[in-house]
Amino acid sequence: MWVYILIGLIILVIIVIGLLLFLRKSKLEEVQKEEARLQDVIQLPFHLDLEKLKTYNLHGEAKELYEHLDERWKDALSNNKTHAESNFKAANENLKKFKFSDSKKNEDNAVQHIGNIETTYDALTVEINDFMKQNDESKELYEESVTLQREANRDVLADGHKFGDSRKPLESLINSYEPELEKYNTLIDEGNYNNAHDHIVEIHEELTNLKESMEKIPALIKEVQKDLPTQFQEVRYGCRELRLDGYDLEHIKVDTTLSRLRTELNLIEPKIAKLELEEAEEDLERIHSELDDMYDLIEHEVEAKIKFDDLRDKVSDMLFKAKDTNMSLRTEINFIKDAYYINDREIQTIHKYEYEIEDLVTMYADIESEVNKNTTRYSQIIDNLEHIDHTIEDINDKQEDVLDYLQSLKYDEEEAIDNTNLIDDKKEEVMHRLTTSNLVRIPEQFIVMKHELDNEVKEIDRYLERRPLNVRYIKEKVDKAVILLNNFEQEAYEVIHDSELSELIIQYANRYRKDNSTLDGEIEEATRLFNENRYKRALQIAEHALREVDEDAVKRIIDSYENR
Repeated sequence: MWVYILIGLIILVIIVIGLLLFLRKSKLEEVQKEEARLQDVIQLPFHLDLEKLKTYNLHGEAKELYEHLDERWKDALSNNKTHAESNFKAANENLKKFKFSDSKKNEDNAVQHIGNIETTYDALTVEINDFMKQNDESKELYEESVTLQREANRDVLADGHKFGDSRKPLESLINSYEPELEKYNTLIDEGNYNNAHDHIVEIHEELTNLKESMEKIPALIKEVQKDLPTQFQEVRYGCRELRLDGYDLEHIKVDTTLSRLRTELNLIEPKIAKLELEEAEEDLERIHSELDDMYDLIEHEVEAKIKFDDLRDKVSDMLFKAKDTNMSLRTEINFIKDAYYINDREIQTIHKYEYEIEDLVTMYADIESEVNKNTTRYSQIIDNLEHIDHTIEDINDKQEDVLDYLQSLKYDEEEAIDNTNLIDDKKEEVMHRLTTSNLVRIPEQFIVMKHELDNEVKEIDRYLERRPLNVRYIKEKVDKAVILLNNFEQEAYEVIHDSELSELIIQYANRYRKDNSTLDGEIEEATRLFNENRYKRALQIAEHALREVDEDAVKRIIDSYENR
């Protein structure tokens, strides 16, 4: 038995040894692969990239950059190569001893150093490319700057009249860029490419701004010499015409403001000549703003005049109508006050309108007086005229309502009399219907309701004879009587309906009483209730009894009664 165990252990040991040898071989191949990568990295063609700098003037900044990049590459390559090779050697030694973990650490350290070399290479080549791109940009900016300077010089020489007094300062400024452009070439010759780039960027920006300024100058000169003076004249002459048309423009101070703006305008042209364009534009903007304010004030006056002309006749007519209506109201009250009761508050309201109308008429007279002067400030009077317009319109509406009310009093009285007569006639008609119906006797409630209606009608008749008559109170009394009449009529006809219909059903049901004891008892009860004036309950019992034996008969009786 122990032989088999021994054989098993031997086989297991052989397998473990085989696995270890296989792992070591795999790790060795991995290390060898990274060692090969190290050799590839060492052979990176940085010297070829660095050689590109030799096409430039290797002086000054260019020389410093060349030496700095060369030194950084050599240091990075030397240090990282040494450390990588050392770690690879240690990794191989540890693999021989089957120290896989230590070997992995050595390998990782070596790979990190390889990565450092690659990172340095990428960074240094980027710096070289950036330097070359910057120089290409500098060349392009230089060419553009030369073109801008040449075109500016040509424009001044060819169209100098467009620039006015700014021509000579422009010529001096344009010529001052020639040594600046030469300075760029000098910096390039000295190998100071970074300084040259910064310098040409600044010069290019200034020449671009100069081009924009030269494009603005003719327009600014035209605005100062022609456009604004023309606007000043137009405003001055326009206001003169408005004054002749009766406008008061003293508050706008047109002449004073224009004189001041003219003085300020005269100070702008020297600023343009000195190429102080930003300050000149700010001054022009301020002048335009003041002109706009002046235009707004003038326009406000013109619009106020238009509103005044539109409202003048309308307000005059409305004031006349208000006075006429108020007079009619006071006349109407004096005419009817003995016949009809008029609330003191309504009388006071009419007098209040009278005083308000007088105030508005006085205000309107003041406006007319102001308009009749040689000049008028319409913006001052239009607010008052609009106030009169809104107020008098409201007064007219309210006075019309009062007048309609006063004129309706006679009609309301006649309507109350007619309604009272109708109530009295209808009351008697309903009572006659109750009397001539099949009721055993008239229920007490209808006698009470008729008596109440009689009293209401008599009271209304007494009030109608009074003077002054309170029409509003009479209308309330009539409305109350109408409600009482409606209740009286509705309840009366309901009782008559129940009594007549129950009698018809009882009469028809009598034919079944001899053969149906149940029906006989119910009809007997219905008859008793009928004789006691309990018609609704009598109808319910009689209808129920007949339905039990002849439902169609009930339907025929009801339909015949309802459709008669």
